[in-house]
Amino acid sequence: MSGLVSLYLGVALVLPVALMLAWGAVVLLSRMGFPLAARQSLRVGRGVLVLALLLPLLVMGARALSPAGPLFSFERSVARRAERLPAAVWTAGAGVSTPAPRGAVPVPSHVWTVLGLGWLLGAGLFIGRALVGHGRLLRRLESLPRVRGVGRVAVVLGEAGMPAFSAWFPHWEARPSAWVVIPPVLLEDAEALRLTVLHELQHHRQRDTHLALARLVFTGVFFWHPAAHALSRWLASLQELACDEVLVSSGRVQAQAYARCLLQAALRLPGAPPVPAGATGMSHPTQRRIHMLFEPCPRRVHAVPALLGALALFLLPVAVLAQGVTKGRAMTQAEAQALAQKSQPQGDLPVVVDAKVVEQLNRLVGTDKGRAFMKRALANLATHRAALSAGLRAKGLPEGLLAVAVVESAVTNMPETDGQPSLAPGMRGAGVWMFIPETARRYGLEVSAAKDDRLDVERETRAAASLLSELHARYDDWRLALAAYNQGEKKVDLALVEGGSRDVSALIEAGHLNDYVATVQAGLLIVRNPNLLD
Repeated sequence: MSGLVSLYLGVALVLPVALMLAWGAVVLLSRMGFPLAARQSLRVGRGVLVLALLLPLLVMGARALSPAGPLFSFERSVARRAERLPAAVWTAGAGVSTPAPRGAVPVPSHVWTVLGLGWLLGAGLFIGRALVGHGRLLRRLESLPRVRGVGRVAVVLGEAGMPAFSAWFPHWEARPSAWVVIPPVLLEDAEALRLTVLHELQHHRQRDTHLALARLVFTGVFFWHPAAHALSRWLASLQELACDEVLVSSGRVQAQAYARCLLQAALRLPGAPPVPAGATGMSHPTQRRIHMLFEPCPRRVHAVPALLGALALFLLPVAVLAQGVTKGRAMTQAEAQALAQKSQPQGDLPVVVDAKVVEQLNRLVGTDKGRAFMKRALANLATHRAALSAGLRAKGLPEGLLAVAVVESAVTNMPETDGQPSLAPGMRGAGVWMFIPETARRYGLEVSAAKDDRLDVERETRAAASLLSELHARYDDWRLALAAYNQGEKKVDLALVEGGSRDVSALIEAGHLNDYVATVQAGLLIVRNPNLLD
């Protein structure tokens, strides 16, 4: 459900930008002396509607399928959100304030419920009223005198004062699905009658009547959005122009006779009611339509694909930003640094916030996979915390090193063959701390077909504490010790030589070390501030 809400809001944010860009591009090309044909403008309008609907969906899919870190290859499906945590699991530094960053305050559930019910009521009333009126229109058309039939299109004589229009209904039984309505006054003018019928039949040929129903539903879904109504009106106008252009450019009608027909229609029905919902028609002729009849029809073969491609490039970052807004605004480095300082227990493992830590933090908080992983990790940490903390305290190590178990295994005591994901790159291990066999044996753990001490949480925690203690004693820097825990001492020693620096942030940025340290630091921030996952 949250994904659908995010998609809906993403489309709502992209839609006005798409409309303004498309309309502006068409107008700009015209003023620069490169006008598009009416049919091309109609294809641009329809293409923009498709882009506004499709791009947020593609971005949402990309966000869902992208890993929240270096996940193992077997975990590439969309992870479902875990259940909401019952309470925070971090109690170290009990009086430390851990406020959420600006913009991250969760909306109460009852507010979403009220908004959802309001949307359902509004959209249901809008679409329901339009569809009921559309059904009544069908019954009304069936009662009108039929003039003739053109293929599967029924041409009927409308009531006095009724404008000319076309309508399409889903086909069932033996009823006609396509209709053309002509005003009774046209029976006095054979030429005007012929031109009007040709115009309305053209609406059926270019599927305007089918898309009119789709626009009706789309406008109903976004009944509150001015851009949805504006786009619908623009498409309806372009459909009329496209019909006029096709009839004149194909030679089926003469421009002078067609212009006369439009003018006579305006004079005969000056106060004609609007075209019924879900129908299309020539009820509102304009000066622009008449002028267009006498202008040369531009032919630019690749104009529409090129323009839509350019619009897609402009709209893609807008769709990405829209998804970011609907999913929750990304945290800045300054906000992460303030959060790290306020939630830092005295004497515990420090969090050094750099660009990589912020990147990993936003991936863990802002993607479905990241959130699901971290929620599962915090829930498991509540179960194993006592055993893990006791092993760390026995070696005098900071409790913040629990974040290593969070990143390695989501605090899951699993064998090597387990299919659950890990955020740690490199060779897969086993247990909560993900020891590989060689390292496990070096610290006195038995790893054989008969027994695997890595699945003994207390013994493995003592071994992990010994390893982390030795690494910190060797490098006198917790971030270098964490890097060595994942990549090994040889890799870290080589990175120090090649990088010429002990600054882990610089070594990661230069590619000498992977992102493991940044992921652990980001995980520790979430462990200390579980409200980030709300």
